Amino acid sequence: EGRKKFDIFFRNLTSGLSSAFPVESSIYDYCFNKEKKSWVGWMDTIPEFHISPNLSYSEIMVPTVDTVRYTYILDLLLRHSKNVLCVGPTGTGKTSIIKNKLTKEMDSKFTPVFINFSARTSANQTQDILDAKFDKRRKGVFGPPAGRRYVIFIDDLNMPGKEKYGAQPPIEILRQWMDHEGWYDRKQLEFKKIIDIGFVCAMGPPGGGRNPVTPRFTRHFNVIHFTEFEDDSVRRMFETILSNFLRNFSVPVQQAAKSIIDATIELYNTITTELLPTPSKSHYTFNLRDLSKVFQGILAAKSINEPRDLVRLWCHECCRVFQDRLIGLEDRYWFQKLLETKMFKFLKVSWEEVIGTLDRLLYCDFMIPNATPK
Repeated sequence: EGRKKFDIFFRNLTSGLSSAFPVESSIYDYCFNKEKKSWVGWMDTIPEFHISPNLSYSEIMVPTVDTVRYTYILDLLLRHSKNVLCVGPTGTGKTSIIKNKLTKEMDSKFTPVFINFSARTSANQTQDILDAKFDKRRKGVFGPPAGRRYVIFIDDLNMPGKEKYGAQPPIEILRQWMDHEGWYDRKQLEFKKIIDIGFVCAMGPPGGGRNPVTPRFTRHFNVIHFTEFEDDSVRRMFETILSNFLRNFSVPVQQAAKSIIDATIELYNTITTELLPTPSKSHYTFNLRDLSKVFQGILAAKSINEPRDLVRLWCHECCRVFQDRLIGLEDRYWFQKLLETKMFKFLKVSWEEVIGTLDRLLYCDFMIPNATPK
């Protein structure tokens, strides 16, 4: 909502200028091209994307307006030695975007270091992990090998529990470096200056085991807020992945891909709106990872002979990802009716045509000898 309001405000502010924003979409979808002296879409700044056949499903990173925009800002800040804090709900791609940037798109002088915080992480563990990475440059000064710069990525920054007086010890040891460029050696009791490092951190909003982080620490960061993906971005991601997978199957099966994606997105949006968490159903939290699991299951298929087989497989994956999490017959019955509605609306087939009279739809291979070689 805030972005929509700012979009209207900024358009009114710049309406009389010669370089006004295009009206096709939000101002957040454009960047300024200095050579052309005009606004261009973020997607026009990158080459055409092709999925490598050697990538596993978890390694596929389809660029969207959101990911291109976040990656550009992240790259700009890191190259100017700024610390970055990425904040957003679960399933908005924070970890994926940062890891992809650090491992595949940075210059060789930048070396990534990955650390995951948990509720049990201590200050000593954090210090020991980082100290093990540093070389001695000269007396009292430590850092990465000469000519390199460490970019330390800390995921789930706000997971560590608070101690008696409200501080989070792992964050306090990092804050000591932010304020004083080093920390004390616990054995020699001498101060160690640490140079040529920078931090990228990711965290979700407080709640569900996550804690608020002290402003004394966050003041050292440039904050990037990751919002939920728009439906168009989600559609582009999964349409690219599913179309690439189905290209080896018959044309009718390929043509069903768009309807499958539209049905899944609308199904997901309805579930996240209607099935909200309550004290007795606290696990009713759905995010983009659940939506991704539906397509991950479809991509595990070895053969799909006709569109009806694809629809049947899609129904199975939706049931395994969403319905199996529901408790109580009422919620399960509600989900099945919702699935039947979306199936008929987008795929123009009824439940009976695809599933028949089966009480439960299950795909498995444990009855096939040697189906999973070990």
